[in-house]
Amino acid sequence: MSSHLSSDIQIEGDLNCSTDLIFDGSIKGNITSKGSLTIGQNASVNGNLKAEKAVIEGKIVGNGDFNSCRLSPTSVISGSVNTVSLQMEEGASLEGQCKVGKARA
Repeated sequence: MSSHLSSDIQIEGDLNCSTDLIFDGSIKGNITSKGSLTIGQNASVNGNLKAEKAVIEGKIVGNGDFNSCRLSPTSVISGSVNTVSLQMEEGASLEGQCKVGKARA
């Protein structure tokens, strides 16, 4: 089961989802998903993201905390990304700190 918020959605405030989420709208706030999170090509996010698995295709100003993350060629991120696994496709843009791998004790 997943939720899909299309490009005509505009949110001011935090968004929490207990299932997979496909977000293609605009938000000024944080997004947390207990499942996978897809930030669509039309999406604009000004806030932090947290999800088990993320696919980023849109624009983000904020930080991301994921178990696995894929940055598509259309993704533009201005902020830090913390993830165990990262796949960055040619054309993707990431401006900020990136930590990849399991934390060391």
